[in-house]
Amino acid sequence: MKRITTDAQFSVSTPGVAADGTSAGGMPRFELVGYTGRAIRQSWSRNPLVVDLAGMDTSGNVAVMYGHDYSLEAAIGQADRKDNSGQDLVVAGDVIGDGPLVEKVLGYAKRGWKFQASIGADVNRIENVAPGEMVTVNGREFTGPISVVRASTLREVSVVLFGADASTSAAIAAEATGDELMADHANETPDVDQQVAAEGTASVAVGNENVTATAEKPEVSVDEIKKTLMAELKAELLADIRASRPAAPAIHVVAKPANDAKVVEAALCMAGGLTDVDKKYDERTLEAANARRGEATLSQVVLAAARANGYAEAGHRISESNCRQVLRAAFATHSIGTILSATYNKFLLDGFTAVEQNWDAIASTRNVSDYKSVTGVRLTGGFEFEEVANDGELRSADAGEESRTIKAKLYGRLSSISMVDLVNDDLGALTQVSSRLGYGAAIGLNKAFWAAFEDSNSTYFAKETAAAGNVFSMTSLKTAATGFRKLKNADNNPLGVPPSVLLVPAELEVAAAEAMSSSLLITGSDTVRGNANVFAGRYRVVSSSYLSSATTWWLAADPRAVPAMEVAFLNGQRQPMVESADADFNTLGIMVRGHWSWGVAKAEKNGCYRMATA
Repeated sequence: MKRITTDAQFSVSTPGVAADGTSAGGMPRFELVGYTGRAIRQSWSRNPLVVDLAGMDTSGNVAVMYGHDYSLEAAIGQADRKDNSGQDLVVAGDVIGDGPLVEKVLGYAKRGWKFQASIGADVNRIENVAPGEMVTVNGREFTGPISVVRASTLREVSVVLFGADASTSAAIAAEATGDELMADHANETPDVDQQVAAEGTASVAVGNENVTATAEKPEVSVDEIKKTLMAELKAELLADIRASRPAAPAIHVVAKPANDAKVVEAALCMAGGLTDVDKKYDERTLEAANARRGEATLSQVVLAAARANGYAEAGHRISESNCRQVLRAAFATHSIGTILSATYNKFLLDGFTAVEQNWDAIASTRNVSDYKSVTGVRLTGGFEFEEVANDGELRSADAGEESRTIKAKLYGRLSSISMVDLVNDDLGALTQVSSRLGYGAAIGLNKAFWAAFEDSNSTYFAKETAAAGNVFSMTSLKTAATGFRKLKNADNNPLGVPPSVLLVPAELEVAAAEAMSSSLLITGSDTVRGNANVFAGRYRVVSSSYLSSATTWWLAADPRAVPAMEVAFLNGQRQPMVESADADFNTLGIMVRGHWSWGVAKAEKNGCYRMATA
């Protein structure tokens, strides 16, 4: 769970002094402004962060510690008041800690050290705001890129020596008299002449103690005295903090190692120019990957894997003489293959999605577990509800059935990253090979799908008789809409499912888009007619470059109701996969293979209504 640390203002008041000079009793109190709603910086986030106070849960116990040290020695107290106004956060409570570290902190505070504070919160949900976009949080406006912590849980607050923002400050102050909090003066500069008289003695109230000091008139300036005092306090306190600080405080996010598989993979994707890389990895991975982005070259990644597996020869490049040995060592374990394959598949997806995916507008999909033919059965007839007689007996459905078969087939292609690519350290060989494999996989599916759709198209699907009047126009669109709505199901009842897709070849795409987007009709006819386009926005225009006829078009139903086509994917894998391995002995380089298993078939005859001129 990520933690958030922010700057805050912190103050402590001690019990007052009674009229007779004795202690008034009670425990010291602390109060701090934990967060003021502004943007902050965190090491694990690439963007500035804003914590949405409206989404912060403060209902649990909130501990107050020193230096994010979760030992009892560093415990200062617990908050018994938590005020969240939606614009700032204030917590307060009793100082109950009495260890040496707490006493030292309070002692330094009495001597004028201005501490800071930071909150620790679990991050439950983050919303990323794109560059240039505006967002209002905590009553303030912010411009992206920025990340908004929409949900968080306040866990603890720590007094710290330095916060992330040097411009903010906080002070621990002691109370000299009964009611006045010295927090009111916490950021004021103390007057040295009030602490030590120019000549003679002076008495200074610190908490409930009177400290008497005697000094001669100083020969140095006031600024030098203050600098010397602060330097001594800082050196002593820093030494104590370093000695007592845990090796890895729970509040800090530990950076991922540079050789982590995900980090290497993300660095390769960054260097290769993968689109939306920031959406594919978490913040810690991206931060570590960005730090080693300059080292993320093809040959260096392979060399690093080889050295991890025992390759010890000198040299920082892959050459013709060592290529075979480097590859053999690199692929001795699965780590490099896993990294490269994961990288390939992300670039493969880029190439795959670059090709149209419009087939799914008229097709349903199914998962199959092997390469055998699967028979799909659609029950027909006999399901219409009938009135139940007085005896309460329900009649059984006298159903028929229609069947169709489909099976998945294995498709694939082999490619390679050659020794020349490795010697040249060509990262493009890795990214372009996988991208082209994804591109080729999408083309293969499209060609097979649309070929199956057009095969026996004129005899399989419902249709209007081929004629010149079927050329796409507002008139023929009315004919098709009427014809589709008159389709009958197996019970000889109206199909009852309206068309939702206007499927056209590339040649008719613009005309179809105009018909669906124009609100008015312009005509030179003197026939009396309405000027409103009743089809505007009625159907979703879908076009495919793989349709062969320039004039044939279709109205199609929503495939969830009546699919015109069906696609089967082995184990539900809707995208191709890429794998890599060291090449065989007769090839110097890395072999890359892409594979994918799917099958296509026609589905419902009433899924489309065909309009053709011939």
